[in-house]
Amino acid sequence: MRQLYRDIRDNEKGSVIIIVACAMVLMLGIAALVIDVGVLYYNKVALSNAADAAALAGVQELPKDHGKAVETAEAYAVNNGVEISQVAAEVLPDGHSVRVATSRVVPLGFAKILGFSSTKVTASAKASVGSTRGLWGAAPFGVVEDSFVFGNVYTMKYSPSNSEETGPGNFGALALGVRGADNYVNNIMYGYQGRLEVGDEIPTILETEPGNMAGPTRTGVNFRIAECSHEPKCTYDRFVKGCPRVLLVPIIDSLDVTGRNGVILTGFAAFLVETVVGVGNVCEVTGKFIRWAADGDLGNINDYGVVSYRLDS
Repeated sequence: MRQLYRDIRDNEKGSVIIIVACAMVLMLGIAALVIDVGVLYYNKVALSNAADAAALAGVQELPKDHGKAVETAEAYAVNNGVEISQVAAEVLPDGHSVRVATSRVVPLGFAKILGFSSTKVTASAKASVGSTRGLWGAAPFGVVEDSFVFGNVYTMKYSPSNSEETGPGNFGALALGVRGADNYVNNIMYGYQGRLEVGDEIPTILETEPGNMAGPTRTGVNFRIAECSHEPKCTYDRFVKGCPRVLLVPIIDSLDVTGRNGVILTGFAAFLVETVVGVGNVCEVTGKFIRWAADGDLGNINDYGVVSYRLDS
């Protein structure tokens, strides 16, 4: 009887050892899963961030320079920790998009016990550039649509034909939000604190602010010029992102010469203020036409040099 008890006890010990061994294998497998999945996730996020940054950097060279777009994208990926042999950038056939693919072979730790020594992690991103459909902060000047040339000087606010004409005429001023000189000068100084958007089917109708508005115009524009504290001062060839001298201006279909009336918004342009000239009732504002990247929405609208970038999913 005693011998039978010893045999049963020995058998139980053997079973426990087997169960413990199986449990340890299972626990090691779980550890491999937890730790190695964490490593893979970390590398996936790093590659995704690098691809996003690279695509957004490269697309800023489009549509002008496809080669520079690819070169810039790949350089950004490398600067973000991706080996040059593991990044590939291309400009898509539309000429307005860049796709970046990144990859990395990640060595595994505990998973080696299960026969997996490494695995390849990949990520990709696509960024597009297009004309800006809508934005905040527009200046209250309506510039009639034209075949604008970068670097050329254009008039944003006109003067009457003679200094005595103050009339009910339209000289480029817009009433954005509400009417009146106070709102007009505030919109020059700080930009319209509302959103303007070019509609797909129904055009956005803006309203002119009739009258010469010479005093408010000089006050507002001179404020913007004085706020440019950059040294050396911003020029067409070298200007700082966000410079107060850059005016984002609605482009309109036409400008009637008399009375308060509606105009159609057809797009947006950017001008670096050059001058605000005149005394008394004479006041003219000019600026150089520039290319500008705005914080706005892409849209299939007229391209007047103000563009936005979008990271596509």
